[in-house]
Amino acid sequence: MRQLVLVCVGVAAAFAIGGVSRAADKKAPAAEPMTVYDTALAAGWENWSWAKTELSVELTGSPRKPIKVMAGPWEALYLHHAPFSTAGLKKIDMLIQGSAPDGQVRLIALIDGKPANEGHLIKLANTGWTHLVTPLAELGAADKTVDGLWVQNATPNELPKFFVTEIKIE
Repeated sequence: MRQLVLVCVGVAAAFAIGGVSRAADKKAPAAEPMTVYDTALAAGWENWSWAKTELSVELTGSPRKPIKVMAGPWEALYLHHAPFSTAGLKKIDMLIQGSAPDGQVRLIALIDGKPANEGHLIKLANTGWTHLVTPLAELGAADKTVDGLWVQNATPNELPKFFVTEIKIE
């Protein structure tokens, strides 16, 4: 009887070890891309900006409904979310357009409500939409727990209005 119990325990252990091995062979599912803003803020995102902003702005002849930002010195569009992991995500993808040449803003990721680093400097153009792809690693936000994004006026001067839309974390 004792030998039968030992054999059963051995077989069960072999299955358990095999199960762990098979589970380790399976890859974790890829993180799902997260929409921050398309024609409106996505679920879970809130506008905490200290720059003047207007969401879902109608542009003549365009299906896009961007965020209009009017930023004084160092002011920012601030999009807040409950903390979430960026594990498996690699970049922030967005469209941005200035209304005057040579404006500068910074894209900044937030960890615990504070900038992860100095962010990515963006030179604004007034010649149409600029497609911007910024690696999370450049923002200090790769494989971190993030709770917001800023698009901040990077100058001590009033910045002419600019527009931001189609923001995704992928």
